[in-house]
Amino acid sequence: MAVITITNNRGGVGKSTTAQTLSIGLAQKGKKVLLIDLDPQCNTSTTFRVNQVPNNIYNVLRGECKIQEAIYKNNYIDLISSSINLVNADDEFKKEPYLYNMQYLLKNEVDKIKENYDYIIYDTPPTLGILTINALVSSDYVIIPMLADIYSVQGLSVINNQIKAIKERTTNKSIQIKGLLITHYKANTLINQGLRDSVNDIAKTLNTKVYNSVIRDSIIFSESQLNNTVCLLRYPNHNATIDYINFINQFLEEDKENE
Repeated sequence: MAVITITNNRGGVGKSTTAQTLSIGLAQKGKKVLLIDLDPQCNTSTTFRVNQVPNNIYNVLRGECKIQEAIYKNNYIDLISSSINLVNADDEFKKEPYLYNMQYLLKNEVDKIKENYDYIIYDTPPTLGILTINALVSSDYVIIPMLADIYSVQGLSVINNQIKAIKERTTNKSIQIKGLLITHYKANTLINQGLRDSVNDIAKTLNTKVYNSVIRDSIIFSESQLNNTVCLLRYPNHNATIDYINFINQFLEEDKENE
């Protein structure tokens, strides 16, 4: 099994869309998947209609319920909802009684149930705060959705430095960046094409790769979420959906090779 963090310290890069679509895509391939929403914006929780459930990841981290009690099922995947209360996580979990264990709150809980799944996927907030750190500490791999623009390229070093710090300062010595996924891509834009080459160069310095499939910019992603679903289910034959299918196929092929 593998635990995967989908992260970027910048918003609007398709992070939640990628977490949701990868989860459903893996489930369609017969994999048992748990998707955990760690973003206090609750976008993933809202998409899958679990934003109003009694138990969520906030309750789990606070020790108010067992992690098993926060798992909800739909026709494809298992989910744990986020909570707006996580907006103050950086303050709350850096104080007693969590202070000396604050980086391991999520790992300690997920370790109890992870053998029940082929994949556990974290959708994280667009910051490198305590919630994202908890996700990284408990993860095997990181996938970074990003735009082909200069700000995203510059921001990769920040994420890479955080992962290095996780390796140096926690028990997770094996975490690695599995790949960079270019999203909201406009192929007819020259600046996108040029920066795509730059992303490939930077990926080599990070000892990772850029996924072969780039995700074209499309209204179908936001439209699908507004209808509480994902593109794989609502627009299975759309070109942008096919981009995600190609990404998921590459992900599975590489995972099979590493078994």
